[in-house]
Amino acid sequence: MDCQPRNLQGIMVSKKDKGRPLAWLVALSGALVVFLSGAYLVYGKVATQNLDGLVYSQQPSGQSLGEALGPTTLEDLQGPASFNLAEVGGLAGPTPSTLGLYPGPLMPFNSWVEPWLASAPPTDDSEFVRGFLPAPKELLSGVGMLPAATRIWIPSIEVDATVKGLAIRELENSREYETPDQVVGHIPTTGNPGEAGRGWYFGHLETPLRNEGSVFRDLPRIPGLLRQGERVLIVLESSTGNYLYEVYATNVVYKTELRVTDSGESEITLVTCIPALVYDYRLVVTARLVGVRPPV
Repeated sequence: MDCQPRNLQGIMVSKKDKGRPLAWLVALSGALVVFLSGAYLVYGKVATQNLDGLVYSQQPSGQSLGEALGPTTLEDLQGPASFNLAEVGGLAGPTPSTLGLYPGPLMPFNSWVEPWLASAPPTDDSEFVRGFLPAPKELLSGVGMLPAATRIWIPSIEVDATVKGLAIRELENSREYETPDQVVGHIPTTGNPGEAGRGWYFGHLETPLRNEGSVFRDLPRIPGLLRQGERVLIVLESSTGNYLYEVYATNVVYKTELRVTDSGESEITLVTCIPALVYDYRLVVTARLVGVRPPV
């Protein structure tokens, strides 16, 4: 008579033992979620604290629109930090008389103190600036009068991408622009190349989940390039020719504070979401028209 209770107790203990691994798994999963959530919050806080380094402003260098008296040349568009390797030591290579102990002539002057931090030599952008002419203000067209851009080049950060007008999506209670998929998206109601109005262009920093590309992944490098004395040039192509812009300002704004505005000048603004994995802020890069090259 006393065997049955002992068997029942054994069955109960056996079920309890089988349930322990599942309980441990649930507990470990919960702890992992808590750890990852905490790590993400810490990363987000640290990443957003370093965004001030992406803010930069300067007056556009060179001649203003309408003041240039002749064609824009490579020398006009490259700053004193640029150099031509072919001119250092001659085309045949360095000789004992041209060799020096210090590489000062081969790098921007503002890198002499800490030469090990100097970036690579400026990108050769001669192909991008050859043949550009000044664009006087009085010849600029009103917004909506010229064709939209079809392609964008930023040689300093190796961007070569298609430009597409963003369509408006109808939601339940609102409307919004579609996100650019593998392209740079242009808001159609803003300025086109060569017009007296600011054009707004959007691109992804990265899209690990939606797989819509990362065309502006290196856009955060631009403030650092400007601080090093390098000019950052942008070329927009349309059916009426190529339009050359020079970056003169970068800024960071919170996502809900971004406003699409018009300066009345022939400018473009590039926008991407930052920082990586957080995307709560927007990096805003602004450039001004400095030259036009008619179609061939």
